Amino acid sequence: MDDKKISKGLSVTSIILIALTAIVLSMNSANSLVYGRYAYPFGAIFIAAFAIPLLMILILLSRYVKSTDTMEDMIATIAVRYAIFGWFFVFVILFSEVLIFLFVPDFYAANHMNITLVMNSFNVCVICTSVLAIVLRDVPAYRIEKKKMKVGQLFLLIMMMYGLTQVGALMGMPIHFALSAFSLSDESSLVDVQNMFTDAGVVVRILSIGILPAIFEELLFRKFLIDRTIRYGEFISCAMSGIMFGLWHGNFQQFFFAFFVGVMFAFIYIRTGNIIYTMIMHASLNLVTATVTTQLLLELMKKMGFDTETGTVVAAENPSEYISGLIPIMLLLLLWVGLLTSFQIVGFIMLIVKRKKFKLAAMPGEPGRKEILRKLTHSPYMWVFFSFALLLFVYTYLPDIVAFFYTTLG
Repeated sequence: MDDKKISKGLSVTSIILIALTAIVLSMNSANSLVYGRYAYPFGAIFIAAFAIPLLMILILLSRYVKSTDTMEDMIATIAVRYAIFGWFFVFVILFSEVLIFLFVPDFYAANHMNITLVMNSFNVCVICTSVLAIVLRDVPAYRIEKKKMKVGQLFLLIMMMYGLTQVGALMGMPIHFALSAFSLSDESSLVDVQNMFTDAGVVVRILSIGILPAIFEELLFRKFLIDRTIRYGEFISCAMSGIMFGLWHGNFQQFFFAFFVGVMFAFIYIRTGNIIYTMIMHASLNLVTATVTTQLLLELMKKMGFDTETGTVVAAENPSEYISGLIPIMLLLLLWVGLLTSFQIVGFIMLIVKRKKFKLAAMPGEPGRKEILRKLTHSPYMWVFFSFALLLFVYTYLPDIVAFFYTTLG
């Protein structure tokens, strides 16, 4: 049997195992929603039964798929290595949380959200980045010529980025809310979000949500990727960066705007050869969410009497004092939201006005864009990566849907 038949068989096997893992993960998570969080770790052995052989197959597949002689070969080689990165992204956190629960259950129960937040940052910034750097070391990288950007140009691009995020968010929110409507407890999810943002503290929040992901996600989805795809043209580099970055967010709330800004960041990196510019843009976006907007919302919740321990709202003893206390923070929040909205609208208008500046250059002999997209979407190896991304989507929405119907019908 030749190597191509073996590699295609391994890729199909990987996709099947990923699909089975997604089902087991979702059923296990649904079980914990119905019977409590402490039921979750007991499904780890069944998840491992699929996950561990999957990693072995992916590593073996990378031995067969390593050529970059053609665009199809390059797509396959990159996809398989990003699938290995995806395995570590998903399962290192999952198995680590199970171990923490088994050995220090009280600590886990008291600090569940903090543990998830810190471990996710460490996993992406250290483990996943290191793994991807290792598996990509045998894939040729090409240096992009560096060019400087003026501060005014960077500020204008940041405005355009905010415009894109707003458009993307408006596209994704209805789908996200429709699929999230089956959540068993809006109250408990509100407590989880509250704990994630408040218990960690402002400094940890700024680092783990605002700055570190911006640095390392730009390395993962821009520099590592584009340095190895640019030899086949700007379009394939931007397409892969945008699609892979968008899908990897694993939910419709973020997918569209992550895709849009992913393409934009890819274009900027290609034009400047300097990843620091996209890191700054990315961090500015994350920090607005992790600091000012979140802090204002949390202050409003406190003024409204939200109890962070129980997730309940404490009734005000003096309605007049309650209202007078709410007015300043509500006005400040409205002012902030108004400023952000104005920034986004102006940025999107500027993007439309300057759209011709974002024209991609074609390489001599480069296939048409439809043909490139066909190569990208019809590659069985690319579907190994896509399957991992779809696992994240399934894991985001399916457990709540299953738990909802189980409790409703049961």
